Amino acid sequence: MFLQVESPLSGELKVINSQQGDLNKRTPLVKINVPCEKGDYLTGYIESANGSITIEVIGPSGKVSRRLIDRQKGKNHFYSIAENCEEIWQLSGSGNYLIVLEERIGLRNQVPTKFIEPLSPSISALLKKLEQGENANNFWLTVEKSGTPIIEKTPAGTVMTFLVRGDYSNVKLLGAPSNNHESLQKLANSDTWYKSFIVPVDTQLSYQIAPEIPQLPLSGFAQRIAIKAVAQVDPYNNNPWPEIAADKYAQQSTISLPEAPTRSWIEPIDGRDKGTLSTFSFTSNTLANIRDITIYSPPVNATNKEKTVLLYIFDARAYIELVDVPTILDNLIAEGKIPPVIAVFISNPDGNARARELPANKLFADVIANELVPQINQKLEMIIPKERTVIGGSSYGGLAATTIALRHPEIFGNVISMSGSFWWYPKEMGVNSQHFVASEVINMAKKPVRFFLSAGLFETSRGVGDGILETNRHLRDVLSAKGYKTFHTEYSSGHDYFAWQGILGDGLLTLFPLTNNNIR
Repeated sequence: MFLQVESPLSGELKVINSQQGDLNKRTPLVKINVPCEKGDYLTGYIESANGSITIEVIGPSGKVSRRLIDRQKGKNHFYSIAENCEEIWQLSGSGNYLIVLEERIGLRNQVPTKFIEPLSPSISALLKKLEQGENANNFWLTVEKSGTPIIEKTPAGTVMTFLVRGDYSNVKLLGAPSNNHESLQKLANSDTWYKSFIVPVDTQLSYQIAPEIPQLPLSGFAQRIAIKAVAQVDPYNNNPWPEIAADKYAQQSTISLPEAPTRSWIEPIDGRDKGTLSTFSFTSNTLANIRDITIYSPPVNATNKEKTVLLYIFDARAYIELVDVPTILDNLIAEGKIPPVIAVFISNPDGNARARELPANKLFADVIANELVPQINQKLEMIIPKERTVIGGSSYGGLAATTIALRHPEIFGNVISMSGSFWWYPKEMGVNSQHFVASEVINMAKKPVRFFLSAGLFETSRGVGDGILETNRHLRDVLSAKGYKTFHTEYSSGHDYFAWQGILGDGLLTLFPLTNNNIR
């Protein structure tokens, strides 16, 4: 099923084979009428060959209610639940595009969860009141003042309870102290949904709530990613991240318990000298693609320049805009905690490239080493040795950083891997090869590379094989047994950028300290 625009600027959406268009100076905006019923599950993709595209849903008031695609190039997927009986989608940007609707599943075709005694004393007390005929209004008035999640000390430990209010058929959590999409439980016949966890006292995480996930007659993975259509910020949480976002779907809710790590260098500090950013287009004939490369240069007055570090890091947009690595570097350098750092942010050329290029891809590793690095070196005013060159990333990026450094230790002498996806294995080798990277390390000669590995305590297995936590521990043990200098830290956190923004700084402080750093 595909989308079609009947005229250059507006038209009816029809299910046909394909539709292409061109956004340019004469036609910078395309509006599409999307016939649908409230609750329809809509998913598909937009593909742009030569420009960046944004897709926004226009609400009944004429304002943007959701940004499905935000300035993306190449092929990128979208997931949405229709909030109105008919929607208008607005396309903006530049270049040729193809937009495709792959699934539209109405509520009538969506598939329509034993009671567990609450861990939370507050929820237990509310349940008793509900059973006595009272309502939950006073409970929610308290929640509005205190915010969510509820944190309670109990004999069993610290209980963290997530709450959602609404007349829903299902609610789940994306994130939270779990590596799965946890279902919230409806309390009696009220509109209160809850899920409680016993957590460490230094927990720090981000999450989203996901009400009314469409229950689809699709495969397990397709059903799992349907959560992307509805996952949104928790309206009762007082700590959204980032503070400003395009819509409620683009924000996370965060919680940091009192004993969680505190890092003053994450936030901008007025009056502090700032580094500069410059961007150029990097073309790889080998990969047949083009991507942006952004270079952060430290403040000109930075000291200890003879100890300058060169950092390569993947997922450029997230680490520049969301994590705000430039601010982190500004602060750490200004406070004399690390030497000056030149950071090279490597973008993904399109939405599918990340999963194709980053997981232990030898061809991509050689492109980075043999094509990108020489161009970076030409732009630098100094030669930085491999001992002060580090490659880093999170998730697939941590996997890529590790495998690239092991393949090219003559360039990259250090690795910062945050929640590296070491569960990954080549599909042709089968699930018994899940510890693929560790096996590679065992079978290769030791390389002159240092490692900073981190994982979240909530990044455990979902029941099939080992998860990020287990595979990171195994890789740590293998590296240590082989004689690699390996720093390994586990955090009471999950698989999210909110945690990684602090962990990246921890990695730099550990590998390249100028002062005695107390990293927790």
